[in-house]
Amino acid sequence: MGLFDIFNKKKINNILPNYPMASQIAIQSGLVTWSGQNAASFVHDGYQGNDIVYSIIKLITDKAKLAPFGVYKVIDEKAARKYKALMSQPDKIENFKKLETLHKKAFELYTGDARLNELLKYPNEEDAFCDLVEQWCGFKLITGNAFIYSKTIEAGANMGKPFALYALPSQYTAVIADTQAFPAVAVGYQLQYGPIFQFTRKEILHDKYFNPQWNSTGNQLYGQSPLLAAARTLTRSNEAKTAAVASFQNGGPAGVLFMNDEKYDSVQGLAQAQALKKAISEKGGSANYNSIAVSGYKVDWKQIGLSPVELNIIESEKWDMKALCNIYGVPSQLLNDADNKTYNNQLEGEKALTLRCAIPLLNSIRDNINRKLQTDWGYTGQNIYVDYDASIYAELESNKKEQVEWLNNAWWIAPKQKMDLMGLEVPDYIDEAELEKLYIPTSVQPIDEFQPLTIPE
Repeated sequence: MGLFDIFNKKKINNILPNYPMASQIAIQSGLVTWSGQNAASFVHDGYQGNDIVYSIIKLITDKAKLAPFGVYKVIDEKAARKYKALMSQPDKIENFKKLETLHKKAFELYTGDARLNELLKYPNEEDAFCDLVEQWCGFKLITGNAFIYSKTIEAGANMGKPFALYALPSQYTAVIADTQAFPAVAVGYQLQYGPIFQFTRKEILHDKYFNPQWNSTGNQLYGQSPLLAAARTLTRSNEAKTAAVASFQNGGPAGVLFMNDEKYDSVQGLAQAQALKKAISEKGGSANYNSIAVSGYKVDWKQIGLSPVELNIIESEKWDMKALCNIYGVPSQLLNDADNKTYNNQLEGEKALTLRCAIPLLNSIRDNINRKLQTDWGYTGQNIYVDYDASIYAELESNKKEQVEWLNNAWWIAPKQKMDLMGLEVPDYIDEAELEKLYIPTSVQPIDEFQPLTIPE
């Protein structure tokens, strides 16, 4: 059973009202609100209509969907709070191995609820959880909003718990708000995709970006799309591509070659022009590369068109790419920016993509799932915590070579602590107590005073 098979039970109207999704509609308490942004155009003209936006968002979603989610039980509240605080500012974390150790101290895997564990592997009959993460992040990055529908169990011991999760198309999803209250609050949701489907507040998880645009019609209940701030850049980028295509398709001849010799009249000049055209055409093709067409009479040339280079279209597209990358916090070298592409930049770019783009999205997913589980989805008061595994991102680990060189000279750090920093286990054949000691290096001494070390058999 697919998403819209489930929705058929929630259908309330087969007629879609004739107004655009982006229009601002006068509303009353408990009626449909609209964000005032053309979310459908962000999907059509942004993600689907612009290769730069598509590439940026795919970079982020491909990175975010790598992290597996699991169900944990909190075993150390203090360590759990410290872990959450550190993950809220991942770019400040110096050692992710130490963070992994802190996570093990704070949580342990929870297997007491098979339904929830299964949900975080396969949220519905069509998707794996990584697919849901991709859809969740994609809708949020494009429209500023992600609406996750929870199909809940209606009876039995697990009543009210999620049975399936689906990402709704946010460009067609509206908030039903009580605008008489202050601040305005969501009391339900509505999907208008052909038929109209109604959802309760408990059924929908709404994840959104900050939106400072408040008004009396509840615009603040929607997140602001990053593409709204980049609307002019996006329009310029799309128009530049349209102009370049038009130049190639409809540019016609680049110029006019004509006779400019006074000794020929118009009739003779036309005949000579035809002869010249034939001579030039015979010099075409790879076999005649760098060959020269010779004319025994005076000719002239007038350019009548401009190339994409002369129109500065290509240069404009470079700056548009960087501007759109800035909107999303994506390093431009990951999109083959020729001005910023070295091996070290590529490695740092991958790390920045994870820290600045993927992890904030994953943190939001984690926090919103835990909020709904504890309030609306049947797990109130239970000591469980849904989280993702950040150790999957190898680029977050310190550079091993630099770390080994630094630790080799750091005599004030005990070997056991060095192994902990490197994420290494102490072998069984080594006395761990010996690794707790500090080993001070000997000073420089004359070679004739050097005493070789005697090693017993």
